[in-house]
Amino acid sequence: AAIFDKIFSDDFILDIIGVLEYDPEVRNVQNHSAFLKEHAVFKEAIPIRNASVVSKIHQTYRICYIKDVILQKGLDEATLASLNAIINANYAFVVCLLKDDTSFMQRLFATMRSSNISAESKRELVLFLREFCTVSSSLQPAQRMQLSRDLAGRGVFDIISDVLRSQEKVLVSAGTDILHYLTQDPNLLRSYIANHEESSREGISLLGLLIEGIATDFGGEMLCQFLEILKVLLDGCTADTVTQCRDFIELFYEKCFDKLINIIESSRVEEYSAKLEILYNICELLCFCARHHPYKIKITFFGSNSMEKILTLTRRRERSLVVAAVRIMRTIIGAGRNDELLISHVIEFNTLKPIIEVFVENGNRYNMLHSTVLELLDFIRKENLKSLVLYVVESFWDQLLMFEQLASIQAFKLKYQEYVDIAEETQTTSVDHTRKADERGLDKEEEDYFSKDRAMKKILLHRPDMHINNAWLSQLMEVKSITSLQGLNLVVLWIMAPTKIISHLPSDP
Repeated sequence: AAIFDKIFSDDFILDIIGVLEYDPEVRNVQNHSAFLKEHAVFKEAIPIRNASVVSKIHQTYRICYIKDVILQKGLDEATLASLNAIINANYAFVVCLLKDDTSFMQRLFATMRSSNISAESKRELVLFLREFCTVSSSLQPAQRMQLSRDLAGRGVFDIISDVLRSQEKVLVSAGTDILHYLTQDPNLLRSYIANHEESSREGISLLGLLIEGIATDFGGEMLCQFLEILKVLLDGCTADTVTQCRDFIELFYEKCFDKLINIIESSRVEEYSAKLEILYNICELLCFCARHHPYKIKITFFGSNSMEKILTLTRRRERSLVVAAVRIMRTIIGAGRNDELLISHVIEFNTLKPIIEVFVENGNRYNMLHSTVLELLDFIRKENLKSLVLYVVESFWDQLLMFEQLASIQAFKLKYQEYVDIAEETQTTSVDHTRKADERGLDKEEEDYFSKDRAMKKILLHRPDMHINNAWLSQLMEVKSITSLQGLNLVVLWIMAPTKIISHLPSDP
């Protein structure tokens, strides 16, 4: 480390680079020193008054030049690791001194907010701020979080909002890079959006600009950047930030969800169709929402026919979009598999119909669409989603019959048959139980009848003062109409009457 410090000092580094110009493997001398002295220009968007910071910036640039240009193929791993460590240490040194320089930070943000600044100067300041945030990755996590809070406190989100409204792609790219860095503490951005949603200039909030960004053809890298920023904002809720996170999620679904669905719906008309990559990224975001906010699915995806609009993508020629639409449905079923009401919505809206139709149209071609639909059916079967199994087989088995040789389809039909057999067995068992209960009811009635007979006979036989002949008694016991408890009581009371009354009874009943 001491040797590197000496070599890379201002006194020796240019001489060392001059020595490295003579490479025996290269025929001509490489004028690296001349390039660094005459062509490498150090631009200061805002003048830096700290000499040690300027010196470290120059040193870092020269070390990077040695590593990436002069000795690109001649460095061993240990030397390369040492050079990278020196570069990162220099980055941390520069960032720490600049962020703690109150005068510098005030001048930077005051100039960026100024209305008198030229377009070129503003462009240079935005690019400087992006570079500043990029090299800040060398800081410790706690220092990066503190830097994000400091920048937010100085109004960086207002500046980014203006940058994202620009028509210049370079500026928009720089703005998304800065915003992505600031999502290390996503609650800062959530709070800003919530507080400025209604008062945004030109009626477009920062959240609206992010949605416009994901729906605008800026190119693959920038589209992914917008997508990642939205994902971070819609996720990452902790116990300390759950309120702000929930408020932001509600705001997103209220203001932005329908806009995303409308972009998909408008793609049915060829002249208004969004590009493939834009539609794919929207599908990716919708999948993310269904996975992380299952409690919103019934309202958002099945409200206003949103799911029907999404599934219009199954009619597109691009198979990647068809697969993306199927993946949304798979994610919804996976997230809501324990929600009977959601499953009933899937059946009620006949949501799987376009998926089965495009699966049948695909035929026996073994491709991503084929595998995705089979995985969806396997998931329904393995999770024992009985209602969906019955719905699929009873509604679409005639179409799926052509795939009967596939193990997944066979297993799905077996699962259906299993449910049917269980239902029939349950019904048969229920009928048997009812019949046995009726038989037990009849046995009890007969038992009650004979119990009453025995009780009456016992009473009559144990009254020595009764002069009733056996013939009359036998006929009395054969009276079948005395079956109720009330009738039995009347007979008993009559029998228990005084002897003088009974003695007047006829001997033959």
